[in-house]
Amino acid sequence: MEVNELIKKIEELDEILPKDENNWSNSACNSFFITILQFINNYIGRDTEFYRILSGSSSIGYGPATEKARAAKNILKSLKDYLNLNLDLNKTENYNIKIDIISDFMVQAIELANNQKFHPAAAGILMGASLEEFLKKLAEEKEVDVGEVKLTIDPISRKLYEENIISKQDLKDITSWAGIRNEATHGNFEDVNDRKRILNAIEGVNLFMRKHSN
Repeated sequence: MEVNELIKKIEELDEILPKDENNWSNSACNSFFITILQFINNYIGRDTEFYRILSGSSSIGYGPATEKARAAKNILKSLKDYLNLNLDLNKTENYNIKIDIISDFMVQAIELANNQKFHPAAAGILMGASLEEFLKKLAEEKEVDVGEVKLTIDPISRKLYEENIISKQDLKDITSWAGIRNEATHGNFEDVNDRKRILNAIEGVNLFMRKHSN
């Protein structure tokens, strides 16, 4: 649904209940709340503050139905204001899709590292490329300006560390993983000939990615 269509639909939904709260019945309020919650779930998404706040309001479901209805109306107003500012509702969703793609590449890196037909350097290169892409997406998601740094592993990770997005230990680990990727891409195959070392690095990158994807 396009933004203009969403705004129009929000306006229609807001008209379900009478403007005068004295004319609200408990059944109408409960129905309104459920309708708005389902609308947010279907068209806005669960991974948004709009859904989280409104679904949290269901905890007052044992209290007055009017409170849930007011919460739903407030969410509708906030959502309409947000959309009128042309802000991006799909940022988190798009980010998660990109992260899923990167995770798929990491699965392929594990398969390469375990396959005796391929030199473990191949897995090291794929691991490094996946890590680099993840760091770019993490910077984007956290709104860290990396416009003035080289978009490779070390500069981006240092910037993320400076912004307190990743820890000092994360930075040390990333430097080690980047070293494996550099040795592999520069053809220093003897330095990346240990499959166990590559697999341990891939596992470390996967743990790092999971920690910073939440």
